[in-house]
Amino acid sequence: MALNLLDYASVGVDKVKIKFGRTIKVSSITNDKFIVQTTDATPTAVTSPFKTINTLADYNSISRTLTLYWDKVLTSGQEYYIRAVGLLDAANEVVAEEYIKFTKVDAATPSGFSTSIVPEIEEILVEDNSVLTEAYATYQIIAKNPKFYIDSVDPKNGDFYINNNYENGRVTITFSDRPASNFLSNRYFKAQRKKIQKGPSRWENITTLVQMHSWKPEVYVDFPSLNDATPSYYTEDKDYFESGYKYKIIVSKDVGI
Repeated sequence: MALNLLDYASVGVDKVKIKFGRTIKVSSITNDKFIVQTTDATPTAVTSPFKTINTLADYNSISRTLTLYWDKVLTSGQEYYIRAVGLLDAANEVVAEEYIKFTKVDAATPSGFSTSIVPEIEEILVEDNSVLTEAYATYQIIAKNPKFYIDSVDPKNGDFYINNNYENGRVTITFSDRPASNFLSNRYFKAQRKKIQKGPSRWENITTLVQMHSWKPEVYVDFPSLNDATPSYYTEDKDYFESGYKYKIIVSKDVGI
């Protein structure tokens, strides 16, 4: 079964977070495997864009998440690719190249940052022409307030298997503080699913109910029940997650308190 190399990614002020969609051989995770270049017709490469990767500290083999730390200042308004080239999978085979596309812009009010570089992620472009769209959010929501972030999620981020009726279709996102109520919509909490199959497949949007606890900093994303003419939400004895699919929730970087 073909799996994407890049599951999702986020380009931040001082670092890039990449979650791999498959197991990667740790010894192959080296700086030369991550190339930063412009998207111009004649691309220009950025030499040594990241600090030296320390896989013991920068790579979590359980969640398959890698953190790259910027070591160069990029040009404002320029569009770039981060290319993942030559990584090896668990079978010691070279994984086909995939890349992340983003544009670097200057923040009007960098507040609390040592630099005003605030790249905006646009999309992950995969060479097999499948597209993972809007992969711009991670656990750190620092664009608006560096002290506001996601503390935990249930089910855990990166869980491979959950029951079809897990928590009656409810995903709980716990923040450091209660977010403003005007962010409680599918515009800011976008749920998607993608069929696990041989060959490329695309993420499809799911209409969910987004609610918040009366006093706790918990946001609830309720998925619709399956096989019902009128979907039910957070109801017992229903199935909410279909077998053979992977699910994700994209939290907008605009969410704030």
